[in-house]
Amino acid sequence: MGGLFAIANRVDSIHRRPWIGFQSWRAAGRKVSLSVEAEKVLEETMHESVRGDVIYFWGRVDLDGSVIGSNNALTFWSMCDILNGGNCRNVFQDSFRQMYALPPNAEGLPPMPEDGGYWSALHSWVMPTPSFLEFVMFSRMFVDSIDAFHRDSGKYSMCLLGSSEIEEKHCYCRVLELLINVWAYHSARKMVYINPNTGSMEEQHLIEHRKGYMWAKYFNSSLLKSMDEDLGEAADDGDDPRENWLWPMTGEVHWQGIYEREREERYRTKMDKKRKTKEKLYERMKYGYKQKSLGL
Repeated sequence: MGGLFAIANRVDSIHRRPWIGFQSWRAAGRKVSLSVEAEKVLEETMHESVRGDVIYFWGRVDLDGSVIGSNNALTFWSMCDILNGGNCRNVFQDSFRQMYALPPNAEGLPPMPEDGGYWSALHSWVMPTPSFLEFVMFSRMFVDSIDAFHRDSGKYSMCLLGSSEIEEKHCYCRVLELLINVWAYHSARKMVYINPNTGSMEEQHLIEHRKGYMWAKYFNSSLLKSMDEDLGEAADDGDDPRENWLWPMTGEVHWQGIYEREREERYRTKMDKKRKTKEKLYERMKYGYKQKSLGL
């Protein structure tokens, strides 16, 4: 996830393209990386689909229960618990409440329906670049909320989302791998699964079937931008809410005040340059232009 933050931070200089995508090295290990044929289909589809918020993914969550030796199908959140030390739901909803300043008794776990559709996994997907930047904006705030909850829990020295040594070392990684599904579903993004071998596509979790389930007000882009600006202002003023505040470390810090300050600085520089030019002209008019002597 840190790689996504780093790319988003410099996207204007390193990726000036309408689409952006990623494929985890783990996709190859699980034999779900895109084939040449699937890549061609995806590329042609992106050229044709110049508009619309859509995410194409080919790494998917296995919900058939085989991962735990069960014949019963798993839900999105039960699988998230399995992948995160049994604490995914608790950590997610506590972090969600903290992110939006919700009361402790407020529901903090967005519904993820059991409609038989696939969910994205392995950070293997493609989406429009503007959508990617919005996803990163949401993710930065959510990661900061997880970190804040983790610190406030008094158990910061241990990972609540992992049981093995490697899981504890990369504590937030697995829950963030699934975060894109929550964001895409509740922000009304079209979700399309592409078969990594054949390139065949099938839309998942149809938007018209999400009515009554989506928490659209929490994933509204205007609200997220407003929250991002508030954090940017706090960081710019040095008003850190806690020691070792994570949010400013995950990307660029910007808010309207910074833009205005930079604009004023450019204006002052411009006026200072004009003033110096006028002073030079005045000096020449007053004393004349003296050519330095050549030679001895």
